[in-house]
Amino acid sequence: MVEQVVLIVAGALALVSALGVVIMPNAVYSALMLLLNLVSLATLFLMLHAQFMFAAQLVVYAGAILVLFLFVVTLLNPQGENILRDKRRLQQAGTISMGLFMGCLLVGALLYAFTNGNQPVLAASVTSPNSTYGTVEDFGKALFTQFLLPFELTSLLLLVALIGAVVLGKRK
Repeated sequence: MVEQVVLIVAGALALVSALGVVIMPNAVYSALMLLLNLVSLATLFLMLHAQFMFAAQLVVYAGAILVLFLFVVTLLNPQGENILRDKRRLQQAGTISMGLFMGCLLVGALLYAFTNGNQPVLAASVTSPNSTYGTVEDFGKALFTQFLLPFELTSLLLLVALIGAVVLGKRK
């Protein structure tokens, strides 16, 4: 019962804070809403027994990336752009958010209809008390065996993006 309450609260907080990221009047406030979103997503990872993803979410995203984002925002545009001044942008943000919400409701209703209301059952290997699902060891084994090629391709893509950013930055 407690797990369900935490799951519902963390999910609702993730949705509300994601909407807050889009409609906050100041970029710094938007970054703080992003922090709230990342912490609630980390809580969801912890509820799914994915300890590595929980730690990575907090340390990498909520820690390093968000701090970098705040430094860049405050250096480049300290005043920020106020979305609440332009009523058309606020209406567009609300329309997009409502459309996404309605789309999620539609997908949920279709899934409920096609599964006849039966919820999927997790494998016994995942739900057993001595399961290694989501641990750092299990994640590392999967990353460097089954997902080695996508991992290396992603690192190559990030390297090319970094080189491209340096080249574009040097032009100015």
